Amino acid sequence: MVEALDDPARVAVMTEALKSLLNDDTGAKDGQVAVRAAVVAVHSGARRWSVGLARSGSSALKPPTAHRGLVYSLTKTILAAAVLRLAARGVVDLDAPVGRWLPELSARPTPVTLAQILTHRAGLPDYGGRDDYHWAVAAALEPWGDDEFLARCGVEGPPAGEFAYSNIGYMLLKRLLERAGGLPLADLLRAEVFHPLGLASATLPQEKGDLASLLFGPSSQFPDRPVAERYHPGWVAHGVAAMTAADAARFVHGLSMPGYLPAELLARMREGLPVNAPMTGRPWVEPGYGLGLMVERDPLVGPYWGHSGGGPGISAAAYHFPLEQPLSVAVLTVGEDVALAEWMAVEAVHRLR
Repeated sequence: MVEALDDPARVAVMTEALKSLLNDDTGAKDGQVAVRAAVVAVHSGARRWSVGLARSGSSALKPPTAHRGLVYSLTKTILAAAVLRLAARGVVDLDAPVGRWLPELSARPTPVTLAQILTHRAGLPDYGGRDDYHWAVAAALEPWGDDEFLARCGVEGPPAGEFAYSNIGYMLLKRLLERAGGLPLADLLRAEVFHPLGLASATLPQEKGDLASLLFGPSSQFPDRPVAERYHPGWVAHGVAAMTAADAARFVHGLSMPGYLPAELLARMREGLPVNAPMTGRPWVEPGYGLGLMVERDPLVGPYWGHSGGGPGISAAAYHFPLEQPLSVAVLTVGEDVALAEWMAVEAVHRLR
């Protein structure tokens, strides 16, 4: 299994399988720019392996494995980990009404709990489908601040209790973390997540200039200019982390190992409630969502858990597989195809079983 990382022949077979996925366009959407390259990292305790891959026939070079990229919504799992660290110390209560920390929700008729926000079941709206949001991003405008996101989107969404993915909910978690933790978000994540788990490459970019050295592919939103020249990380309302693929794998691995979180909180984090939403073209069979974690509930292909994310110029997926020898895989695809990143992560583990 994991000993395969010490076997050049097995690694070569896995690498060829990942190259085949990178070159396969059967799942590509109309108008989607083909992914040209990817970085894959595998982590299993002392055994670690990373490789950069380039699409056959492409002018793209194999990206160095040390390059960092935005991990977009994998940041939600990072925020959730920080929340649970505060919960472990009794600073916040997952099941109490959250109005003490988030008076923005005090006018809602039904109290909201922290656990509901973490699981996307608090009845909060999202901005992902808003035309004004996508127009402003593509026009390279300065990002809305938290208050403008709330003014435009409000805090009323689908009925509480139903799964409804909400970036606004996680933006509110960012506010809660800063208020309860007493630190700016970047400092708090460094103290609660990046440093304890040894994520030496991880940062929280906050200005456009912070993106200059990051890994990006082409973007349909910015067809004529490099992403780093046009995009602002503030358009991810809850904040967006940047790291290497190796550190993304190290994150989900360390998060899942004893010691970082109390056992009862870790178990609760990965208790995925059914999503009951179609995920066509992606590897999920019975998708669930726990406390900031995507969870595969089907016992024949899972369990595994982690998160994926995508935005201008790059997509990410990082999953932990609790095998006899636990294994974590992260993929950064240099381009906009979250499904491909997910399939490559799952395929890498399939080849190591």
